[in-house]
Amino acid sequence: MQKAFRGNYTITQNKEISPGIFEIRFSAPEICGAAAGGQFVNVYLPGGAMLLPRPVSITGTDGSLTLVYAVVGAGTEALSLIEEGECIELMGPLGDGGFDYPGNTAKDILLIGGGLGIPPLLFAAQKMKEKSDVNIKAFLGFRDDTFYVPEFKSVCCEVHIASETEGAAGFCGNVIDLLDSKGAKGELALACGPRPMLAAAAHWCAEIDIPLRVSLEERMGCGYGACAGCIAETRFLGDESKPQNGPYFPDEKGITRKKVCVHGPVFWADEVVW
Repeated sequence: MQKAFRGNYTITQNKEISPGIFEIRFSAPEICGAAAGGQFVNVYLPGGAMLLPRPVSITGTDGSLTLVYAVVGAGTEALSLIEEGECIELMGPLGDGGFDYPGNTAKDILLIGGGLGIPPLLFAAQKMKEKSDVNIKAFLGFRDDTFYVPEFKSVCCEVHIASETEGAAGFCGNVIDLLDSKGAKGELALACGPRPMLAAAAHWCAEIDIPLRVSLEERMGCGYGACAGCIAETRFLGDESKPQNGPYFPDEKGITRKKVCVHGPVFWADEVVW
């Protein structure tokens, strides 16, 4: 695992970008310089009232460390009230990343995002664009209001959006229906979002033979492998074109349990036991 930085970092922005969804930015050059697509940071809430940190995926590192979070409980509500200029503790970058991987030569890439899984895909796309000339098509599913669509359009050759709320986007439905409606094709797909959406994306990609990388959203304790609180069941693929991280200690059913925080959070879709 690469070095992670831990310290108090100054908030340069903390604003609501959609109902209940906030974008927070930090002056954190060390974390920005080390971050890869698919990684996350631990956010330690002020006052010590919340014992465990909140893991938040990295959305961007252009000039500042950008994170996106939803207000879903007391911890994230407290985070939303912190003002510009204040400092809070962060640790990162954490996780292996893995949206890009050794040996990746794909030029036509699909992004499949849902909800809060959408922002980390923007960072993944930006990092891939820095590395090589790739064609990226984004398929983004929102519950109602959209966000970050202009930012995706700046890095992707196509951006298609769907919403579960009629009238909020051009397509009413889920992101898998959106993929079908556009006849999407590619050499590689990257997906981030709720687990049911990831499982559906895995099935969709398997049917048309597109390799898929998924970022798992698991509840984490420490975020760096000490507590084993974020275990995912995986299987060995035995495919040189699909390098796998972590141990290989299968049980009698051929299942290996890996820590999402250090062996992921990005895995091959056919590696994961859904």
